[in-house]
Amino acid sequence: MDKGNFSFELLDKYAPDVVIKKSLEQIEQVTEGHVIGNIARYDGPVYSYVKKNGLAVLTTAIQTSSEIADIQQDLGEQGAEQNKFEVYLTVKGLEHYKYRMMFVRYSTISYPVTIVMNEDLAIEYSGRRKDIFTITSMKKLEELMDAVLNSDTMILLIQSLINESLRQTLAVF
Repeated sequence: MDKGNFSFELLDKYAPDVVIKKSLEQIEQVTEGHVIGNIARYDGPVYSYVKKNGLAVLTTAIQTSSEIADIQQDLGEQGAEQNKFEVYLTVKGLEHYKYRMMFVRYSTISYPVTIVMNEDLAIEYSGRRKDIFTITSMKKLEELMDAVLNSDTMILLIQSLINESLRQTLAVF
């Protein structure tokens, strides 16, 4: 093993949630506080999944089957924590409104980070119907956030939210 194979210069100084939070701060500034970008811990699923109804749950409980144990599950990273966040917009004057932009998931090791993006934003970001992205560095995450926040979809949405916030302000008077 050669020490020259490794770098001791920290390039990814911030965890993904910190990078995203910094990117989101500009939303509140440019919208004069009418729209706020938020990132918060999230406990739910971040990927699409199959919901089982009562009959499926009952059928699964009744069936007995053997299961093959994959030894690979016992190798590799162990005891890793899972960090999951939701990234969303809120609007001044709309107390219960939330527009969820994406989910963020990473392990004890910050990068790579998985981003599960709103379909409209994902299509504009990647040009494909792909909504799951693996981002390998802080720089690439900053680029993703910049592209998303400056996308036509996001600009149109934020303008609509500003308009609604202004309407709510008028309604109070």
